[in-house]
Amino acid sequence: ALGPEYSAAAQMAMAQFAGRIVAKEYVCMCVGEPLGPANTTGAITLPLKVVRMAEDAYKVITSPTGKEACTSYQVMARFSLCPVSAAGHDMNEVSEGHVFSLLAVRPHTGRQHQIRVHLASIGRPLIADATHGAFAFRHVSWCPRMFLHCRQVQLLDLAGHEFAATAPLPEDLALVMARLQEINDGELAMYSNKQAATAV
Repeated sequence: ALGPEYSAAAQMAMAQFAGRIVAKEYVCMCVGEPLGPANTTGAITLPLKVVRMAEDAYKVITSPTGKEACTSYQVMARFSLCPVSAAGHDMNEVSEGHVFSLLAVRPHTGRQHQIRVHLASIGRPLIADATHGAFAFRHVSWCPRMFLHCRQVQLLDLAGHEFAATAPLPEDLALVMARLQEINDGELAMYSNKQAATAV
């Protein structure tokens, strides 16, 4: 909303955020077995709970006693690390068969760390997530920070019309994508077989 914080537009926007009626869409990159070809959709509905780990430390986990949470996703593309980019890196970062999935994600509830915890709960943690990520991919030299970006926020303007604000992928995350090699649908089964063989 334009104008000072006490303007009608700003007050309306803040009320929508407080009422959790603002629709947000994120782009993220996760690691793990492919979720399917491009445009595959799915939803995660596990309840989430904040638990105290220490005096000033808390963690969000999935729990039957947690609060209702729903996250939907759509597969945009799948990638592997380019051989040129992989050269010189710790091989724990470049395990054979690992697939990186670019997802469009919508959190339908506003729980803390919802996207991160939900994707980790189905074995698809975000790249460079130091808390909920897969151990080998929590700190990787080719991705400087957690790959999670809010690309669109949709709300109502003063006239009651839908308004969407969009933000392009930041340069540092765009550079991460430049280091990756897209996997086409014909190659997808090959990567799934590699992961199955690794797990045996």
